[in-house]
Amino acid sequence: MNNCMDPEISRTYKRRLLEDPRSFLDYPVDVVFSLKPTELDDIRLSLAQRKFSLAKDRIEMVRQLAKQNQITTVDGFNDLLPLFYNQETFKSYPQTWLEAGNYERLTKWLGKLCATDLSAVDTSSCALIEDWIHALKEQSSVDLMISASGDGKAAFLPRTRDEWSTFQRVTYWGFQSSMKGLDGESLSLRPGIDKVPLIYLGARAGARSWRFLDFYEETFGTGLVDAPLSIIDADLLTLAGRIREASKKGEAGSLKINPRLLARKEEIARINSEKPQRTEALMQRLLNDYRDRRVIFYGSMQLLYDLAMRFQRQGVKGAYSSDSFFFCGGGFAGGIQPPNWKQDVAEALGIPASAIRVGYGMQECLSGMQLCDHGKYHVPIAMIPFVLEETTNQPLPRSGKQEGRLAFFDLLTEASWGGYITSDRVTLTWDRSCPCGRTGAYLDSAISKVLDRRDDKIGCAGTAGAVDEATDFLLKA
Repeated sequence: MNNCMDPEISRTYKRRLLEDPRSFLDYPVDVVFSLKPTELDDIRLSLAQRKFSLAKDRIEMVRQLAKQNQITTVDGFNDLLPLFYNQETFKSYPQTWLEAGNYERLTKWLGKLCATDLSAVDTSSCALIEDWIHALKEQSSVDLMISASGDGKAAFLPRTRDEWSTFQRVTYWGFQSSMKGLDGESLSLRPGIDKVPLIYLGARAGARSWRFLDFYEETFGTGLVDAPLSIIDADLLTLAGRIREASKKGEAGSLKINPRLLARKEEIARINSEKPQRTEALMQRLLNDYRDRRVIFYGSMQLLYDLAMRFQRQGVKGAYSSDSFFFCGGGFAGGIQPPNWKQDVAEALGIPASAIRVGYGMQECLSGMQLCDHGKYHVPIAMIPFVLEETTNQPLPRSGKQEGRLAFFDLLTEASWGGYITSDRVTLTWDRSCPCGRTGAYLDSAISKVLDRRDDKIGCAGTAGAVDEATDFLLKA
């Protein structure tokens, strides 16, 4: 990466970034990651101060946390920490409200977590979560994100349509920026010219869908997204979490199921029965229809590896055009990484190992990270990272190499508050250069869980297997 930056470009970039953190989207990677850490910290702190000034008057939760912790100004990064949400925040409502279908109270609770005024949302006709999601979307700017978290309780993240738009743009920027050839030449897609299928092994619609898919088709052409699952039902996803937790306690038989959900048994049975066929049909398309073509693939590392091993068993090598890209994350089943997995996958798929892009992120944050060529996750420009001591949540020094719990402040959110404490244990290097040439803090690739907490990240909950179990339970009710 060339660090000899044109002074005028650098000045303009810093000025624009200070005005709007989303402006980095107008610059290439070498400009975005060119700022000295001290320069970037000054900009980030100024933006955080501005966000706090607005949020303390507009978000009830932030106002309450500021009052409890006597935070009136943000003079340094650590002043933000007492205001951070944690794994419990997005599910801090009483479970009885959800079971009773009290969506009026749930809406008031949700409104306290973001700056969006939800007071005019009429939920009187809402009997299920899907009804509530629709009412919020139709009567406000909130397009809800949901997960069934590790303890069986649904977590609801209030994300507005503007924030989803920012997420799409950030995803697009990272997607295009990472598509480089072996000699560093750009292989990014050209709107209006390149018609490359995007294969995504997940749901196309619903509160658990990946909101980038529509953006991709709007940018490159209708019909280019191939996602086998039409929708993941929010009520079924929530039921999955409750069943999983109740089963651990031997209490699954005592669960009370909403009669409206029971009335949809035949519909849900049909959707569930179609899933294996839909997934297998996609596998056949990957084996046959997409052969020798350029494709873009998004899925878990395990799914990508399973696909490559399926090719290998059939004697297939070089399945796709060498300018294809495969984006993955999430690790492997049981946490065991197969030896030489990248090389095996690359050989089967017909791509260089560098075209397998491993990412890390969570849906509480609008930015994600991809491993650089030297195996590091570089902290996004619009994210303020923290490393906390695991048991006390006290901030560790912002220098050297630190290992502990990751926390972050997302400068891109507008209606939602950006501060969040995760359950991820990371190793973060603050002030040592990465050989890839990018400046700023970066994470080692090895990321694990803090042992005393469950994994409640919204991006990792609500697996397909759990939803299948919920469907089986529902159909027997």
